Amino acid sequence: MQVKTYSQLVSELLTAIGTRTPLTNFNVGSVIRTLTEVIAEVVGELYAFGADMLRQGFLDTATGTWLERKAAEYAVTRNPAVKTLGRVVFSRTVARNTNVPIPQGTIVATPKDQAGVEYRFFTTAPAVLPANQLSVEVPVEAETAGNAWNVGPGAISKMKTYIAGVDAVANATGWVDVVGADAENDASLRQRCYLAWEELSQGGTAAAYISWALSVPGVRSAYVDDDLPRGDGTLDVFILGDAGPPDPSLIAAVQAVVDSNRPITADALVRSPDVVTVPLELRVTPRAGYDVVAMEAEIRRRISVLFGDVEDASLPIRPLGVGKDVVVAQIIAAVMGVTGVYRVVVDQPAADVAIAANEFPDLGAVTVTMEAPTDE
Repeated sequence: MQVKTYSQLVSELLTAIGTRTPLTNFNVGSVIRTLTEVIAEVVGELYAFGADMLRQGFLDTATGTWLERKAAEYAVTRNPAVKTLGRVVFSRTVARNTNVPIPQGTIVATPKDQAGVEYRFFTTAPAVLPANQLSVEVPVEAETAGNAWNVGPGAISKMKTYIAGVDAVANATGWVDVVGADAENDASLRQRCYLAWEELSQGGTAAAYISWALSVPGVRSAYVDDDLPRGDGTLDVFILGDAGPPDPSLIAAVQAVVDSNRPITADALVRSPDVVTVPLELRVTPRAGYDVVAMEAEIRRRISVLFGDVEDASLPIRPLGVGKDVVVAQIIAAVMGVTGVYRVVVDQPAADVAIAANEFPDLGAVTVTMEAPTDE
């Protein structure tokens, strides 16, 4: 579809008026030109609307609500955002001979981070710190759905609701029961639509297992080792969560989905991959006349997209995932896509990094050295 710009429309309309009428005053501010510009603006908006509707009519270019409508044709729905559910421990320093009630809705939180953001949680059931006991574990729910509420052990340390007789609150290792997740992005939803046909196979293809795994909120990527890893009839499904390696609750959720869909003869086990940290050292030669600070920022962003830390569906970069090798040529291609880059040398890794089926490549420290510009 050819989309005409505002200036093109004005020019064509004035040419047509000059051809078909005796009018000659087309100067800026004239009545005829002003009316023409108004019409051109409206027609230009119609062109833009038509172009957008054309994009929204195809799975590979649809976005937002329109993508959800296309996904419904594949019986696929967008995974909603999920609230983090877990347990915190209320404690006191001295065991007293009194019960301390902890009301439902008691608010606890993390300290504010550098951006001034704190993450609040609410107790979901009434509890009691028993007499002669130092602590009690209480279930909590995040204030808002999202991955950011999957905070680390010890992060929840503030009591926003005062409770006499309670001295401290904390979250221990393994405190999360349900992993919080952001709403599924367009790229993931689109990928699951492409994989939906594989679920129709009665044999349980590798793509079908990936589709089942990605249907669980909080799963960022998945890889299937179907080379009989544990003997005849076995396969392993390795998953990665939004926040990195999955915790037991996310593994259990994916295992339940896999078990409800897999062929009865298949022994499918959902597992967490081993993390392989891959540091990068790059030497980049820019062309003369380009802003090297902006170039370095864009280089780092593209590397983050390649390793799956940042999402940008507009870039022709396929993110790495579980079981995906780190290929030096792919790193070079990602960096060479930055405007103004003349040459890229990858010093580390010196060669491709082989990633096993049970491993995930995680981006380590990134060093970018911008060398002297070239006039070539």
